[in-house]
Amino acid sequence: MVTDRIIIINNGPMSMEITTKPYYVKEIKGIDGLESTIVTSQGFNQSGATIVNTITEPRIIEISGQINADSTQQMQYMRSKLISLFPHSRELTLYHYYGGSGRKISAMVEKGPTFEPDNVSTIESYSVRLKAGNPYWEDIEEVKYSVANWIPKLHFPLIVPVGEKIVFGVKNASYIVNVQNNSSMEIPMKIVFKANGALYGPQLFNIDTREFIKINCSMDYGDRLTVDTKKDKPKVTYESGGSTKSYIDKIDLVGGGHTFLKLKPGENLLRYSAEEGENSLELEIYVNNKYEGV
Repeated sequence: MVTDRIIIINNGPMSMEITTKPYYVKEIKGIDGLESTIVTSQGFNQSGATIVNTITEPRIIEISGQINADSTQQMQYMRSKLISLFPHSRELTLYHYYGGSGRKISAMVEKGPTFEPDNVSTIESYSVRLKAGNPYWEDIEEVKYSVANWIPKLHFPLIVPVGEKIVFGVKNASYIVNVQNNSSMEIPMKIVFKANGALYGPQLFNIDTREFIKINCSMDYGDRLTVDTKKDKPKVTYESGGSTKSYIDKIDLVGGGHTFLKLKPGENLLRYSAEEGENSLELEIYVNNKYEGV
């Protein structure tokens, strides 16, 4: 096992690194290379076949390692701890750090841990098998893009020359943000509209694809509108005065360009605006890149 590789397992209540003493990961398989099932159809006398669909299979991750204990009592304790780390009833997160890069993936335990005693009573090998329904690795933390209407200019230490004015901030003339998708595939994002005053109809527009998402609602100072464009569970959530409610029924479906915006690989030029009160609107976009391997 490469010495600078770090693997951490988190099942919610419990988190533990398994690449440091007394645990050692000797081998980990399935962290690269996705498997796909290609669905084809073939007509009468057709040469070859027509590809109908491609299905990306779940990722199987197999971890094999070794426990080096100081006594048989410690060995039994470490075995029990490892079993508790990999429960069958709870989704866990595997964190993988290597070469200055960190990725994570969610998975369930398919088998294990199983143990194999060594000739030395204080050494045992173990193995565990995980299955990730979503086979793509993600960044450890989301990447945040923030576009404010006002750019702060105040800094400390504060020196005020006699007879001169203090500039607290300058107006940002651009409503465009360039969001980078480092994945090799189209990915969703989380869009947060923030109100600094009264406005109506916040929206985000993709300059290249001409697609947009617009919410037909009013916003007042301090309100937040969050749009999560995940394919399986898209959400529109409105937060105001400590209360939260779903606004998915307020999506503007008129005009034919509406969609739950996705980010294509590479650069994505997005412009935010509002039907009324555009100057009172700010934008935050959160991106979690997806990777086929580590």
